[in-house]
Parts: sequence; structure tokens; C-alpha cells
Amino acid sequence: MTRVSRQDDDSLVMEVATDADTATACPSRGVFSTSAKGRVTTQPKDILYGDQRIKPRWNKTRWRCREEYRERGSFTYAIEKIPRRARITGRLRTRIGAAIGNAARSVVEVAAAHNVSWPTAHRTFVERANRLLTEPEPVRVLGIDETGRGKPRWEYYKVAERRLRVNP
Repeated sequence: MTRVSRQDDDSLVMEVATDADTATACPSRGVFSTSAKGRVTTQPKDILYGDQRIKPRWNKTRWRCREEYRERGSFTYAIEKIPRRARITGRLRTRIGAAIGNAARSVVEVAAAHNVSWPTAHRTFVERANRLLTEPEPVRVLGIDETGRGKPRWEYYKVAERRLRVNP
């Protein structure tokens, strides 16, 4: 983080710069680039700091990949918490998923509270659920509920003097 400033709407703007030795390495080939293509600024949504919104502004360099057999022509540096083309930070994704999953709040309510769209909040919840839920253990014995099918049939038995269910 290089600088923090307050805007007119009382939000905090964090100026972030890339300071990593691997920033110029192509993500597909791993080859270091020395040819800068241009500058890119990304502004993903982030969590609230009290009642104030944090707006990270990440100024990055777009690098050219000069390898012959390359998958992409240019690239920018990315980190795990803010992957390429991300519109929200990992911290905000974690908060949204926890608010829906742990607090049992509706997706619409959480999306409105965090100023994101319903599909974004829902995708975040599904990602969290897939990460936390495990595959259930296989069933060893099937019960009657798992094997019964069709409409139940009833017959009157004179000996018992009542109707009894007959399984098909």
C-alpha cells in the first residue's frame, strides 16, 4: 500500500502497488518479461471499515509475453486474494459466503448489504459450500423409504377385520 486518501463520499481509497520479484513472470510459461505493454488500474470491491467503504486501487503494469509458443500475448500480476479479472476481493467473498452460510441470511439481503449483485453473492455462497461440504459416506443398508415405489395398495383382511397395506 502506497497511500490512503479519503473521498467526498467518506470512503477510503487505498493506492496499492505491485512489489514482488515474480510480478514480471508469465503465468502460463513462467518466463520473465522485460517488455512493458502499458499500465492497468483495477478497482475491486472490498469490505467495509466500520461504516466506510474501502476502495483498493491497484496500479499494475501489463507485460508482453515474448515466447514463441505462448498461450497469451500479455499479462498482469495477480495474487490469490485478487485473481485476474476479479471484481471483488477475497476478503469480501469470504464475508459474503459466511453471511449467507453461517448466519442463514438470504442471498438478496447479503447482496444488498455488501453492494454486490445477487448472482455474485450466490456464486460466492456456492463456492464456499463446495469448499466446506464433503462427500457423504456411502449407504450400507437401504430402508423401506429408499426402495418403495408407486402408489401404496390397501386390502381388507377379514381375519384382522381391518385394511392392511400391501407392498407391490
